[in-house]
Amino acid sequence: MNRKEFLKRLAAAVGGFAVPSLASAASFERVLQDASAGSGEALWKVVRDQFVLDPDWTYLNFGGLGSCPLPVLTSFWEWTRSEERAPNAGHDAALWWSVKERLAKLLGPACRKEDLALISCATEGCNIIASGLPLKRGDEVITSRHEHVALNTALLHRAQQDGIVIRVFEPDLVRAQGNVERVAALVNGRTRLIFMSHVTCTTGQLYPVKEIAALAHERGIWLALDGAQAPVCVPFDITECGADFYTCSTHKWIMGPKRTGFLWVRPGLLDTLRPLVPGSAKFDVDKGEMAFQADAQRYEFGSQNDALFFAMGAAVDFVQAIGPGRIWEHNHRLAERFYRGLQEIPAVEIASPREEAFRTAMIGFRMKTRTVQQIMERTAKAKIRVRPVSEGGANCVRVSFHVCNQEAEADRLLDVLRQLA
Repeated sequence: MNRKEFLKRLAAAVGGFAVPSLASAASFERVLQDASAGSGEALWKVVRDQFVLDPDWTYLNFGGLGSCPLPVLTSFWEWTRSEERAPNAGHDAALWWSVKERLAKLLGPACRKEDLALISCATEGCNIIASGLPLKRGDEVITSRHEHVALNTALLHRAQQDGIVIRVFEPDLVRAQGNVERVAALVNGRTRLIFMSHVTCTTGQLYPVKEIAALAHERGIWLALDGAQAPVCVPFDITECGADFYTCSTHKWIMGPKRTGFLWVRPGLLDTLRPLVPGSAKFDVDKGEMAFQADAQRYEFGSQNDALFFAMGAAVDFVQAIGPGRIWEHNHRLAERFYRGLQEIPAVEIASPREEAFRTAMIGFRMKTRTVQQIMERTAKAKIRVRPVSEGGANCVRVSFHVCNQEAEADRLLDVLRQLA
């Protein structure tokens, strides 16, 4: 390829990536306030218009991978352009802490920015927790059979490396309290850690984590939660849920850029959980001394893509502009509409919890007369994006409802399933 052709292709690529001038989070909030004065349909249409999702498709998989709304895309592009114009090895500490402060407010009134580390994703967080705690050979960890690969592999890696023992319980989808009982049945004198999902990636099951936390702490056991599916998806307060360690990817329900997430450590436990990569520390090689940062910044390391995290701050602003409570009401209403519709299709078997209080915006189902593959083929043909679930032998299809979805999309999927049945 000659230089002229190269420059031509480069210009085309850059032009294709360019983001048009879009609403900031502040202007979006003003538009949203105007929409709120009208009908509910007007409000959610404004929200839907903030996404660049393919209009020919019905996207029902925010539990797998979210889509960034326009204010977030704008923020990411503007910060990326700014940093590429004037590269700087460091970042603006005030802006970095501002993101943490806004995130902390989203996670609960008592959450402190000093207890948050900005990391790449929940997979990184799971590995920091699993490998950073002082576990030794023979120590036992309790988890559920419906965990994401990120948690399973983090625990298995520690088991292979240090000989910890993993104890597994099958989730109780009929009685939420049954999960507390199943965890309790596995606890013994060697149990050091309970590490499980807050909301499962398989069937969208919300665990009674406060009760499990009480059980753990009565026996001096740590509780760690993989919260990839919880913040914004369900009513949420990180300090009240009872966890000692909490990690989350923010590219799902918070709608931040891909490769952003956080790790939260309960105050008083920083020195218990050692970083995987000691990149943020004070040290003196000559004296052989090293001291970690006094806050959760100790879990952050290396050169950061600031644009990702500053845009994640814009995602937090987007969620706050709509209101987490309003988002929950919207998503739960759609999920329950879909759940009731599934109950009317004889060939369908619902895989999500029986108790409504422990169902979320994610609903799992399977069909007695069709395989998961057949369901996936038919929904893809209808241009509906859902997720097959094989984790823990769930063998079902999972549907996720979020702010950009509408009742008509839930009904459209139900129509496809009726035809398939």
